[in-house]
Amino acid sequence: MQYPEFIELIKCYDFICLTETKTDDFDNVDIPGYTFKLKNRKTKSKVKSGGIAFGYKKELENYVQTIESESNLVFWVKISANYLKTEQDVMIGTVYIPPENSTYKVPDSINIIEQEFLKFSANHESILLTGDFNSRTAANLDFYEITNTNHDTSDNFNIDFSNNLHKFHMLRIRNSCDKTKNHFGNLLLEMCRNNNLFILNGRVDGDKEGLFTCRQSSVVDYFICTYNLLSCVVNMSVLDFSALFSDVHSPLNCKLVFNSIDNIVECDDILINDLACHERKGFKKWDCEKEAEFLRNIDRNKIDQLNNDLTMLNTSILAQENINKIVESVNGLMLDSAEKVFGSFTYKRHEKKCRKKVEYNRWEETPQYLVFHKKVKKEERRSVLGIQASNRGDNPPTRRLKYRRLQARIDRLQATYRAGNRNIDQYWNAMIYTVAQFQ
Repeated sequence: MQYPEFIELIKCYDFICLTETKTDDFDNVDIPGYTFKLKNRKTKSKVKSGGIAFGYKKELENYVQTIESESNLVFWVKISANYLKTEQDVMIGTVYIPPENSTYKVPDSINIIEQEFLKFSANHESILLTGDFNSRTAANLDFYEITNTNHDTSDNFNIDFSNNLHKFHMLRIRNSCDKTKNHFGNLLLEMCRNNNLFILNGRVDGDKEGLFTCRQSSVVDYFICTYNLLSCVVNMSVLDFSALFSDVHSPLNCKLVFNSIDNIVECDDILINDLACHERKGFKKWDCEKEAEFLRNIDRNKIDQLNNDLTMLNTSILAQENINKIVESVNGLMLDSAEKVFGSFTYKRHEKKCRKKVEYNRWEETPQYLVFHKKVKKEERRSVLGIQASNRGDNPPTRRLKYRRLQARIDRLQATYRAGNRNIDQYWNAMIYTVAQFQ
């Protein structure tokens, strides 16, 4: 390598991911102190294009393993848990997706990467994706908004990982200087939402603005990781553009520190609807004919006290705690009057789950298993039909991808159940709901 500036750039990093290397099987990247593995694009033309490279310090040779995969769009590497001092290995996928308007365009590129991700996520909870996705996502959500309603069909097993991002000093709603989306961007966002993947750009320390990564006009290069890795992310930044390193892209860096990756946030902090055996107070519906009575029953002394509290507040410095206290006081006024006028009642939202736990020797003995088994088998048959149709060239393998997503969610639910020793009735209801989402 004849560029000392490039060596100076990378010498402080343990791992280096390069895209659009434009190398072939006869090329060799020789940088002092580093080992580089190449994944070259197979092309019939004489012009070199595409290509991915992964580099690491030579002293890490025994801790890095390249993983073969079918797609040329992503280069997988496994970092040993012995080096990271974690319980599980960490997978890194370096991605290069050709642009939508390129002659090398792969229409199902995001789906192909997602299928490979699902394959590896079955055995690896900590996965990092990085590279040139050529996907513009603007600042759209990369997670599903979960809201609590009276018609919540998900029973009591809604999981919203995004509510814990603040614990890692990350923004829940990420920023982006790029306000435009493209088709690949929509597909990438869908992939993130379906697999609990989080985009680090515009969210973590070092790049909370979501700086441009390409031509100073778009964001197409990303760091994306699973929820389990978020606690290890220290910062991520977009470096200054240099024509020496790339024609249009700016380098990105990300710092991760590994201690104990499996002891992050307790499950009970993630489950937002775990109300299996808790009594709740409800209020009867509003009656327009009792409006005057409702107003008369509002406690005037509490209103005076509330006015005094508002007068004492320093409006130039409003702490969140004081605002919450005022709002709770107003809410209490309304509810007290409603209880006196309209009446209240107590109920258990999931009363059937409060019965004594029934012990089963095997999952197959549970009454919910039959319903669950039928739904999964139905989706499995659809997957087989989808693969057969794809082999005939009738349609893309969307059903196969859908089935893999389903299987991945089932695996995650099983892992959560085993880790938390949850009630088996609750577990199967969550399973059945998960399968029903894919019908």
